[in-house]
Amino acid sequence: MLEVHSCRSTRYSAFYMIISGELRHQRWIPWLGALLVGGFATILFHRHQFASGFDLFPGPRGDTRVSAYVCEHWYRVLQGKVALFSPTIFYPVRGTLGYADAMLLFVPPYALLRAVGLNIFTALGVVVVLFNFLNFVAGFTLLFQVLRYRWLASVAGAMFFAYNNPKLTQLDNVQLQAIWLLPVSTIGIVLLFRNVRSFSGRRTLGLLSLAGLTLNVQLLTGFYLGWFLIFWSGLFFVVLLCLKPARELLTFSFRRHWRSILGAAAITVVALIPFLLLYLPVQRGVPDWPYQPHLMHIPKLQSYLFMADGNIIWSRVLDSLQSTLGGPEGWDRGIGIGLVGTLAWLGLSVIALRSRASHPFLFASIIAVDLLILITLQYHGHSLWHKVYALVPGGKAIRDVARFMIFAALPMGIVFAAAADRAERWVGGRPERYALLVGVIAFGLLEQFTTGEGQYYSSRAEIHWLESLAAKLPAGCTAFYVTGSSAGDPAVDAYHNRQWMHDAMFVSVLRDVPTLNGRSSKSPPGWQLREVTAPEYESRVRDWVERHHMTGRICRLQVRG
Repeated sequence: MLEVHSCRSTRYSAFYMIISGELRHQRWIPWLGALLVGGFATILFHRHQFASGFDLFPGPRGDTRVSAYVCEHWYRVLQGKVALFSPTIFYPVRGTLGYADAMLLFVPPYALLRAVGLNIFTALGVVVVLFNFLNFVAGFTLLFQVLRYRWLASVAGAMFFAYNNPKLTQLDNVQLQAIWLLPVSTIGIVLLFRNVRSFSGRRTLGLLSLAGLTLNVQLLTGFYLGWFLIFWSGLFFVVLLCLKPARELLTFSFRRHWRSILGAAAITVVALIPFLLLYLPVQRGVPDWPYQPHLMHIPKLQSYLFMADGNIIWSRVLDSLQSTLGGPEGWDRGIGIGLVGTLAWLGLSVIALRSRASHPFLFASIIAVDLLILITLQYHGHSLWHKVYALVPGGKAIRDVARFMIFAALPMGIVFAAAADRAERWVGGRPERYALLVGVIAFGLLEQFTTGEGQYYSSRAEIHWLESLAAKLPAGCTAFYVTGSSAGDPAVDAYHNRQWMHDAMFVSVLRDVPTLNGRSSKSPPGWQLREVTAPEYESRVRDWVERHHMTGRICRLQVRG
């Protein structure tokens, strides 16, 4: 019995040394373990793609096709076929790339995969999987290598950041899956403040420039995430200025490195020029979304109770709760983070009020997230977001406000990792306590996952459909538009109208013929071709052609009999 106990104790000690970070000096061991965990989570998150040999594409057959079109446009730009700022949609309007997220970060891997023969949707699907793995790696690097949290805490925080429920509910918006630049940007800031008294001006300039440049790439990939990083950072630094120790550190940092700070700010502003060239003309020429539609996507308190459909843990409970409370009105409003995450965050928010002097940066992170939640909350149609919409630059472009939770997973993941790191000290090497801690963390992470049923469509079937449709377009067309008949059901017609816009966009790509149709976050002034099934659709097409003095052969493409 003594020998068995000794063996068990030895095995536990080795396991504990690995996950607690005591083998940190043997760097490959904790990193190998983290990569294995991240790889497993990626496969679990995208298991339907792996099982289908990457035929299945993640997300409903909706906005994902817009993202795929934008990526394919970039590929055609690299081939020299089209102008960068003017995809061949909404013809003959130019500058329409600025109507949607530019997907810049996706371009290099997507173009490489297309060049080696993968089809449009398979290539983008592989990039999404790659980026979700990189989300975990970047989060783990920040937590384990930079913030120096223990292995288990770092893995838990990185898992929450990369594979949280709010992001899973947004599979329809591919650009929101690329979030690994957020921790990369944060790494530069953390390293600077940790070593501000010893860093040279050149190193300070480099780190701040890194943060600014990655922010610009994030803005050109998914505007929402970059904008919320800026907005949250403003709240974060305002809270820090209210704390004397943090205020003194910020003052010292500026006095010591003011030249480097101003230099990095100048580099960031210069690097912002492509973003401004792309989006400022759209901002000036296209009307803003009115505030009222924003209310559809501003969370209510019960939005934080709900998860994505098919949640592994809470599916049946949430179905019952939805029948009682009515549930969120839109699919993008189920932004809950589960029972463990919610209780942990509420508890940490209370604890933070008592430890603000000893942990000012963690305190500011928690309070800034809480303020963001409060600002983005609505109650009976009233919300502080109205002030942001009216006063903050870029606020009018944030239509789906609930998406802020995808960004918030970064500061929340950092705070959760800090709490788990502190909990490991309480464990003290005792197996029963460690088992309890690991069990709670595992349950909290498992709460984020869903079955994924109904969230995928076939890449091969999609390509076959689009190629068969493109073959119907007559030769010699200067431009074309799609037509289709009404199904007699407004809901069905609305769905078909959206999909036919996407069909037209891809036919335009496959045949190198511009289309009058298109679908994006914005549309040109005076363009009224969204409703293909409307009785006045053909007359609207004629008005559009006459208004823009279009010549040549304008073809009709029948997409439905």
